[in-house]
Amino acid sequence: MSKRPYSGFYFSPDVKAFHMVVKMKDVPGALSIVLAMLPDVVDLVDSVSYTLEDGTAIWSGFGKALSSKETEASLKQLLEREPLVLDCQVKQSEKGVVVDSFHAGLEVAPDRPAMVLPTAGFSRICDHLARILGTGGETILFEEGSALGKLTGRFLNEKLAQGKLDARLMAALGMYRASGWGSLDIEVERPGARFRVTASDCPECVQAGRDRDECGFLRGHLVSLVSMLANEEFRSEETKCRLRGDSTCEFILTRQEGGVAARAPGRRKLR
Repeated sequence: MSKRPYSGFYFSPDVKAFHMVVKMKDVPGALSIVLAMLPDVVDLVDSVSYTLEDGTAIWSGFGKALSSKETEASLKQLLEREPLVLDCQVKQSEKGVVVDSFHAGLEVAPDRPAMVLPTAGFSRICDHLARILGTGGETILFEEGSALGKLTGRFLNEKLAQGKLDARLMAALGMYRASGWGSLDIEVERPGARFRVTASDCPECVQAGRDRDECGFLRGHLVSLVSMLANEEFRSEETKCRLRGDSTCEFILTRQEGGVAARAPGRRKLR
């Protein structure tokens, strides 16, 4: 699985660089027209584009100047010549660094803000909870994962309302994989009723110690997510875990046929 670096800044100590943000009309071909203006002046090294709900679109990118004479003003003037461009912002690097000062935070979807947290840091937080609170910490991880799974499931039900549960769950885990939740692969063992999810690089245990023996947060999240997507109760079991010496983490999600849903880890005396 290839990984895309988070690019909130660009460092180029030997070459002048720019960060450019263009607001344009959201019409067919607009992005291609804007990008066609740039090859003679900058070498693009990273960019992103997205549409807004007001009929406009945003393109944002970092580029290395092809001439030392290029300036913020000249590049901005070039972009503003295009009638499809409604507004633009250009910022030049200082001491080799240029930072994206236009965007404040991330969104995984409209009105769903997100943040970047190193997986090693998240794994250590999970360890710390278990170390201080014992099974109480593991219970917290499961319950918090479950709560987030319910919220995400409600949101995805609005976006993925059509189609069978199997396809919607596959699409949801594909979105998770692209967002850095690890290499989540899914096998449909019984359509609509039983799924096997394998994580080869689960972020919950990527740098874990010896204070836990399961990925409670992800297990709770997955079972609540599939329960919300299905509008039925599922139970979950982690049959393999890297915290127990396995090469991967494996979760079995099974539709309830009467009985109890997934439970948080049993409580032990706090240590």
